[in-house]
Amino acid sequence: MPILIQKIDREYKELDALAFGPIRYMEIEKHLIEERNIEGLSYKEFIDARDAGLIFALNPSEIRQVVALVRNLCDQCKFGPTAILVVTDTAFGIMRAIEMLLDDVAEIRPFRDERLARSWLASKADPI
Repeated sequence: MPILIQKIDREYKELDALAFGPIRYMEIEKHLIEERNIEGLSYKEFIDARDAGLIFALNPSEIRQVVALVRNLCDQCKFGPTAILVVTDTAFGIMRAIEMLLDDVAEIRPFRDERLARSWLASKADPI
């Protein structure tokens, strides 16, 4: 299932996305390539993943692929802060591990509360 960009605000350099259904490496790659193509990788991003199953996390090689993909894209351009809204302890733990694996190149943080996620994004400096 997909990760769909729902809103792009070019003036404020923000975008909202919705992830639902089983999410594998392929869906993450497609989403990030789409963001790169619309020149939105540097934007602040809010991803509502409450209805997503993080299937990629069941396979360690897919987790490594996700980390490598983000690192590669960060080499090409600045990666904007990303807040990911999740509901389960498992999804939070997976995204927290990815946050730590990428903390030297990208700000990706899981949240269980939408208000806190959006507040965290608002506190981040505007992308250049």
